[in-house]
Amino acid sequence: MQFENSLAFAQQLDEKDAIKDFKNKFHIPKQKDGTAHIYLCGNSLGLQPTTTAAAITQELTDWQNLGVEGHIHAKNPWLPYHELLTSNMANIVGAKSSEVVIMNTLTTNLHLMMVSFYTPTPKRNKVLIEWNPFPSDRYAIASQIAWHGYTAEACILEPQPNEGNAYIATAHI
Repeated sequence: MQFENSLAFAQQLDEKDAIKDFKNKFHIPKQKDGTAHIYLCGNSLGLQPTTTAAAITQELTDWQNLGVEGHIHAKNPWLPYHELLTSNMANIVGAKSSEVVIMNTLTTNLHLMMVSFYTPTPKRNKVLIEWNPFPSDRYAIASQIAWHGYTAEACILEPQPNEGNAYIATAHI
């Protein structure tokens, strides 16, 4: 295929895209004039799938009607949730099903990762994090640093973009 820098070429590619209608599976926030935002944010929750309300209602109904028995008897039993998600997640991250598991929240996983791997020394104690992370994620890192007797102010490296830029230059890091 010969690339062409034109709107017509982009529209032609869009028409051939096998997943062009996939965006219809999500609620896309609207601008003040009612048109849909172009949504490129991949952080946190992302866009809400259109099936979310029904899925949550199902879980709440099972909880209401089954209580703790929902772990085994819910429409989607809670106990083996990680098994239900493993195959799909393996495809997403390009791994074998035996290499992945779904667990916890990002903040909890940061705590667990740092408990397992962060072994600071006086010469090696810095942690490089994204600029302006979620407060709970920054707290997880800061608390692990403090656990080892260091301070977040001295050990957390949080480079910021230069004025007028939306990105952090590699040289700045």
